[in-house]
Parts: sequence; C-alpha cells; structure tokens
Amino acid sequence: MKSQRIAVAGGQGKIGKHIVEGLLEIKQLYSLEIIVLSRSESPDVTYAGSSAPVVVVDYNDQASLQKALNQYKIDTIISTTSGFSPDPFISSQINLLQAALTVPTFRRFAPSEFTAAPSEQVADKVKLFQMKLPIIHSLRKAKQERPDSFEFSIISCGMFMNYLGYGNTKPEGHKAFGHLGAFPYIYDLSKHTADIPGDGEKQIRYTSADDVGKFVAAATQLDVWEEHFEMAGQVATMNEILRMCEDVRGTKFDVKYNSREDVVARMSSAPEKAIENFFMENYLAIIDGDADLKRPLNLNELVDVKPMGVQEYLLKWWGN
Repeated sequence: MKSQRIAVAGGQGKIGKHIVEGLLEIKQLYSLEIIVLSRSESPDVTYAGSSAPVVVVDYNDQASLQKALNQYKIDTIISTTSGFSPDPFISSQINLLQAALTVPTFRRFAPSEFTAAPSEQVADKVKLFQMKLPIIHSLRKAKQERPDSFEFSIISCGMFMNYLGYGNTKPEGHKAFGHLGAFPYIYDLSKHTADIPGDGEKQIRYTSADDVGKFVAAATQLDVWEEHFEMAGQVATMNEILRMCEDVRGTKFDVKYNSREDVVARMSSAPEKAIENFFMENYLAIIDGDADLKRPLNLNELVDVKPMGVQEYLLKWWGN
C-alpha cells in the first residue's frame, strides 16, 4: 500500500531537506500529508508551492514521539537523523521506531542510511557506520513480528555527486552543493587534483542530492517496499570519472593513486583526525571491495525518475 501520511525525521538537515523537497514536489499530485520532525521550533518547510509543518519532538521521550505520530496519523517514517555520537544517534531511531509501532496507522520505516554503500556492507571498515546497525536489527525484528503489516527499506544512494561542484565559480555556484556541506571528495576540480583510493578501476556510483530526494519521494508511492532500495545517477570507475573531470576542465589532473598501505599510513588515532579517518576508512572499503555495488539498481527500475549523470552535472557547474 502506498504511503499517504509521511514524517521525515531530521528533515531540516542536509539530505533530509532534499527528501522533504522531493516529497513536497509530489504532495499535491498524490494528496500527501507531510510533516518534519525536529528537536527545535522552526517555520514550515516550503517548496514547489507546497509546505510541511515542523513538529517539535523529544527523541528521548517516546510519549512525545507517539503523540506527534498519532496526531498526524503517520503511516511512513523516513529517518535522516545524523550525528557523530553513537548513543544519541542509536537511541533516537530506536525510540522513534518503538513509538511508531504503537501507532495504529504506522506501517513503513526507512532508517537513516543514504550512504555510499549500505552500512552493513562497510561497517567492518567504516567505524562510524556501526552505529547504523542497531536500528536495522530492530527493523528486522519488527518485520518478523508483523510480516503482513510492516515493511522497511535500507536506502543507499552512492556518493553525492554534489561534491564534484566544490570550488566552481559560477554566479550561483553555491547551488552546486544543494543543502550539503561544501568540500571536495576524491576529486578537486578547482585545483585539478585527484586523490584516488586504489588503482582507480573500482566502480563507484554517484547520485545528486536533489535526485536522491526525487527517488525517495517516488519510492513512497510504490505498493511494496523491498528491504534494500539501491539508486544511482551513474555508475563508473574512478578513472572514468577522472577523465570526465579532466575533459570538462580542459587539463590533466595531478593524480595520486593510494595503495592500502598509503591509506593506513595517513590515518591517526588523534581525536582531531576523526573526520579524516572516516574518509580514509571509506577509502579502505573501496580498495577492499566492500563498497562495491552488490545489488541491482532496483529503485532506478521501479520509479520514473531520470537522474542527472556525472557529465551533465560537470558541464552544468564547470562548463563554459
């Protein structure tokens, strides 16, 4: 059964806001009710002529969550909560699920994934993603207990294409990032450099954050949710992406290919290096094949979204 009354937890955040906008874009077409769950008060989120109220909740208080979900008769929750501290991140999603399971209308949950590869696939390498596992275990338990009235999906989108826009000098170049942070990852087109894990022959997938929002919104109108939804704007090797970047910039890049040993040597146990280590752990996952696309791009096949490819994105933000 299609989703009708949808709550987006963390919908004022980075990828969360893209998903809310994707939903607002189809709100009138499908007569949807959309709310944004937030820890703090804020004006309604408006986009494409529609709006969604921001509902204040306490993720540490299941009664607060239950009240909001009951009030709006929510049937679907999409979680985009984020953070670097495991305990609050884990408890917020577990509390949200447990509160939702007491709401008669509730039947769908998408946990906070939206990663380069499903968290279960890379958690051995990427320590930060280990905190994404408890909610998945809880979701599988709920599905086992309610096989006919509950479903969930782990939604993976690959890398955000938006990071390829870092450093562009277009008049509205800031829009290249959407609502995401502005920094380069692997490729820095502003400096004509590339820092590539392995030999560059591993495939990676890119999806723009705007298209992630469109894919997720479209997925809410599917009759059945699969346990995994995979999407991509484009799948290509890192060397193929490099050639696209060089072509659009009209120059050869200064390229560093990192062996596994190179990556390990760049890591540090110092607390201030936590973010850098996170990126290096992702490099290891790529080199070791843990980040490989292991399932079909089923969401691309199931919904009518025509995502932007890498070449199109590069020409938009770097072309003459």
